[in-house]
Amino acid sequence: MHKSLKYTLIVLGCLAAMFIWFLLWLKCNPIHIGGANGQVKPAYCSIGEKWQEKQRKKETMKTIEEIKKNLEFTCVHEKRPPLSEETQKLYNYALHRDLNHMWPGQRGDGFWDELLPYYRIAAANGDYKANVRLQFLLSDGWTKVPDIEAETEVHKLYKMLHKQLPATAYYLLKGYIEDGYGVSAPPDSELAFLRKAADMGSRDAQYALAEKIAWLDDEPTREFRLDLMRKIHQCASEQGQGASSLELGSHFQISDRFDEAVKAYHQGTKNGNHLSAHILSYAFKAGKERGSNDFLDVETDEERARRYGIINTYLSDYEFMSPTVPDLDDIVPLPPAPLPEWDGKIAFQRWVEGDEPPKPSDELIKKLADKAGLDVKTGLPL
Repeated sequence: MHKSLKYTLIVLGCLAAMFIWFLLWLKCNPIHIGGANGQVKPAYCSIGEKWQEKQRKKETMKTIEEIKKNLEFTCVHEKRPPLSEETQKLYNYALHRDLNHMWPGQRGDGFWDELLPYYRIAAANGDYKANVRLQFLLSDGWTKVPDIEAETEVHKLYKMLHKQLPATAYYLLKGYIEDGYGVSAPPDSELAFLRKAADMGSRDAQYALAEKIAWLDDEPTREFRLDLMRKIHQCASEQGQGASSLELGSHFQISDRFDEAVKAYHQGTKNGNHLSAHILSYAFKAGKERGSNDFLDVETDEERARRYGIINTYLSDYEFMSPTVPDLDDIVPLPPAPLPEWDGKIAFQRWVEGDEPPKPSDELIKKLADKAGLDVKTGLPL
């Protein structure tokens, strides 16, 4: 009897608790059958919602902090070792012929194979410019070197370059992984190499990293990412990355920071970015007249506009040569500096169109080849 009474009381207690819970739920979730809802919910109804909202905000802030921590960036400029005058004689001779054949030439026509010994001997003696150019010609199929042999040689050149310019080497490796060129690596490892290259100072990696950040779809970190991209592009622009200069100029222009925008586009033109020159050309045509996409709040200057226009055309037409304009301040300095006399050509153009550099002497080539243990005729190891 006592047991049945006990069970009965437990059941009644449970039913009472359920009824009370139901009444509370009904007050928080009233049922409306027509008419307007004028009932105010009790304060305790929002306790759970507030707790959940607080937890969501907490998780969001944690995610934002993690994103910021992972995207922290310190500007580093890659230090380039000095180049030997002797190896540069080989490099400049080969490069002049190389660039002048780029337009009429065809991949695998045999012309670039004649230049390989010069690049190989220079690269083996520590000329990183020859190393990078040689990697490009071999990996991009400009020579008749069989694919397997080319991949092996590029791998050796990469290891050589890594000792001189590790940041540049990592950036090139990232590209080889993406293209599946002679490198097998875990999925997404190219992103790790890109970040490493950017942190170590590769200007091209810094530009690519900023572009990756631009594509992130995360509204809470938008302002942080915009500022971060500006810092990265600033760092890359200072090292000669033209596309980063363009992005930097665009950032300042949108923000109505016109003086800084003009300087960024001017630097972009120096760095070989033809769109930067294009914008400055139109900006100096438009002057103070608002309403143009190229408005930079500068005084109208037809001659400055003309000079930037000529440079834009050349940089655009010969983009495949990767021309730069380090002599820009001698052609069209920023106002209020007066404009000097100009023959209409940039220094790079005069060099490419000028006489071929003297062919390195056989004695010099043999000396450098012997020093690196290479065959003087092919530039390959003995």
